Amino acid sequence: MPRLLFTVILFLCGGLAVAQSRTSRTDKFLEELLLKNASPALQHILQYPDSFQVQLIYTQINRDAQNRPTFKHYYYHVDGNTYFNPASTVKMPLAFLALEKLRRLGIDRNTPMFTDSAYGGQSAVASDTSAANGLPSIAHYIKKVFLVSDNDAYNRLYEFIGQQAINEGLWAKGYPRMRITRRFVPMTEEENRHTNPVHFIRDGVHIYDQPAAVSTIQFDFSKPLLVGNAHYNKDEELIKSPMDFTRHNNAPLEDLQQIMQSVLFPTSVPPSKRFDLSADDYRFLYQYMATLPFESKFPNYDTTEFFDSYTKFFRFKAGQGKIPPYIRVFNKTGWSYGFLTDIAYFADFKHKTEFMLSGNIYVNRDGTLNDDKYEYKEMGYPFFKEVGDIIYNYELQRKRAYAPDLQLFEDATAGVGKPAVAITRGDTTKRRIALVFTGHEFADGGKHIADVLKQHNVKASFFLTGTFYETPAFSPLIFRLKKEGHYLGPHSGHHLLYCDWTKRDSLLVTRRQFEDDLALNYRAMEKYGLPAPHYFLPPYEWYNDSIVQWTGNLGLQLVNFTPGTRSTADYTYPEMGKSYRDSKTILQSVLDYADQRPAGLNGFILLLHTGTDPRRIDKFYFQLTKLIRYLQGNEYEIVTLPRLLSGQ
Repeated sequence: MPRLLFTVILFLCGGLAVAQSRTSRTDKFLEELLLKNASPALQHILQYPDSFQVQLIYTQINRDAQNRPTFKHYYYHVDGNTYFNPASTVKMPLAFLALEKLRRLGIDRNTPMFTDSAYGGQSAVASDTSAANGLPSIAHYIKKVFLVSDNDAYNRLYEFIGQQAINEGLWAKGYPRMRITRRFVPMTEEENRHTNPVHFIRDGVHIYDQPAAVSTIQFDFSKPLLVGNAHYNKDEELIKSPMDFTRHNNAPLEDLQQIMQSVLFPTSVPPSKRFDLSADDYRFLYQYMATLPFESKFPNYDTTEFFDSYTKFFRFKAGQGKIPPYIRVFNKTGWSYGFLTDIAYFADFKHKTEFMLSGNIYVNRDGTLNDDKYEYKEMGYPFFKEVGDIIYNYELQRKRAYAPDLQLFEDATAGVGKPAVAITRGDTTKRRIALVFTGHEFADGGKHIADVLKQHNVKASFFLTGTFYETPAFSPLIFRLKKEGHYLGPHSGHHLLYCDWTKRDSLLVTRRQFEDDLALNYRAMEKYGLPAPHYFLPPYEWYNDSIVQWTGNLGLQLVNFTPGTRSTADYTYPEMGKSYRDSKTILQSVLDYADQRPAGLNGFILLLHTGTDPRRIDKFYFQLTKLIRYLQGNEYEIVTLPRLLSGQ
């Protein structure tokens, strides 16, 4: 008899958790899909939902011609009235609420945060020095929450938001069944109502001081929630009665799934259910919801303990499975008291496949809680692996009207864990080229450029400064470029010169100035509803190793033009003397380079400008038609920068 099957039979003789509600929802399609493909061991688990407390939500995602998603949910024994301990899954909404609060306060997520001690002598002074700058921050804690489900990080977020704001915030978003009452540290119910003072301090200056607070919120504890048939209390005494979870955290599976969906796909839920996050916040979350421990540099983890699939239950954690590089799992897991939960979104960039899958199971054969004897490895993780594999294999063969464009999620995780480098060229084996336009204070060529691109059915990339995005006269052009499918990215806030022209290693800005200036660029882009950027093209196209590293630390990829032609000289004017190049000379330099073998312009990032100083009369953008005709006539595929660098 297989070991897992034998374990399942033994389990059925043990104590049961709270009985499955008769109001649970099961869709026949999902039930039949699972039973048809299940091993004998999985079939036994599915046949005893009362014992294993199994709940599953499988969400199919279909895209239309504009890549807009629609969602179809399938349920298996899902019922918000059936209690399971959510454990660390509650860290997910706290991460979102913390960023929302920072946005409301106008505080950058990387600002150092210090937690004082106040109520009841409970010391909560931050001692975490594993952050990149040696100081803790909300960004750092959120990373740890998703990377390894760190409890201390959750407690710090709890301190910052406060019990009352946590619950009122979730209830206001349409999740009245959610209840988060406690930190993950031994504290009484009253102690958990109190939160300590929090200070945000940068360079010795107090940015924000939050006083100690107490929650006056009233929870509904009228429904008893009892689990198991025995438990050990805090004094390690065996109590031969069920464990009482009535006043513990509560988070129904359906609510957790909807909360994750609201962040991964904000427009798929009503505005009232969304978190007030910036485009940069979303990109930050996408990055760390999918990052694996070995890919993290700050903080750094021992991968023998925190292996790749440490927090990836579906498909991978059983046997410490490896995750293929073309698959990213954006998720949050929880494990405690015999309950295992995973809320996940799968993106397979190679096979153009995506779906959401959420589930939980209770594995506690002896029915005793707090004895640290749970069948996680023997039954729980194999359950998640097999269910995940069944759904994934079904998705691979499921027919779709349109293949999903997953570029947003691929961009968010591209380059994670790799050394920061500047990219100046794409694949030289492919006959592809990207036309890139930068803009700061001039846009006189904007309409003509957009007209030519539309006429020739070409998509280009535009890297614009915050000043450009904020200039009212340029708004019609920006909206048009967005509508017509061009890529729009950041080019700094105010077009700062980062380093000396002659001593490139000599920085002219501090890291804080660099980050604050780039944040201005983000905020300006946000007003146009632009997605969080992944690529950053520096002002003046001038940078050094420090700028590359700072860019990488922000989760961005620094890009620049491919050297070899004089295209970047299209901004020059006669009064500049020897630096000036007329349009004929510039165009010829491009054509000459195309004749170079073997690569020619393959993988080229050809940089031009949206406008120039009025003193330049000979505008190169009037040569754009001739340039595009040449490229298309010589079988070059003109693509956006993300497509050029992704190889798709």
